[in-house]
Amino acid sequence: MIRARLPRRIRAAIPALAAGLALTASPAAATQDPHADPRAMTILGNDANARRCGQNVAGGDSSDATIAACTRALEYRRLTREAQVQLLVNRGVTHLRRQQNELAVADFDAVIVIDGENAEAHLNRGAALVQLRRYGPAIASLTEALGLGVQEPHKAYFNRGIAREALGDLRGAFEDYTTALQIEPDWGPASAELARFARARREHLATVLDEPTTP
Repeated sequence: MIRARLPRRIRAAIPALAAGLALTASPAAATQDPHADPRAMTILGNDANARRCGQNVAGGDSSDATIAACTRALEYRRLTREAQVQLLVNRGVTHLRRQQNELAVADFDAVIVIDGENAEAHLNRGAALVQLRRYGPAIASLTEALGLGVQEPHKAYFNRGIAREALGDLRGAFEDYTTALQIEPDWGPASAELARFARARREHLATVLDEPTTP
């Protein structure tokens, strides 16, 4: 664990789009053509709304049409557990992209009720909570995602770092940003935050050195 001397206050604002960095859609949503993926067909069957929901989310479409397709698919009474989870995650991701964070949290909460060990739901839930400035619950959700082996842990560490910094835990934030960069060495967001920490330390040191000494 890295230890460093840090100034008490080093930032004026929390990054506004932290949550957007943590988006993780349901795995089957990444398939543009459901007929090419037997697993996607098994989960979603022949429902056109479900296919449209997955295709739109995979293509980055966060329009009203995507929300409507996912919602109509969720109304199908014979959904399997896996299909319900997939559709809720995809709709939650779409809400998150639209900055509809309360709705996103509700969808990810619903996923966790069905599958409490869904790491991606915990990650995205934590990202939405960061956007809502509910930093304590965000930290708990992101830590749970890490414990469950989330697929992209650098995003969980980064968002947890933002939440810790907002609560005044600068050392914890610094360590999380550092871990994120160690996992993903060329990742710009973590590099930028650590550069900001280094710049703040230099400025703090310069201020201290310029202060007159007490006789």
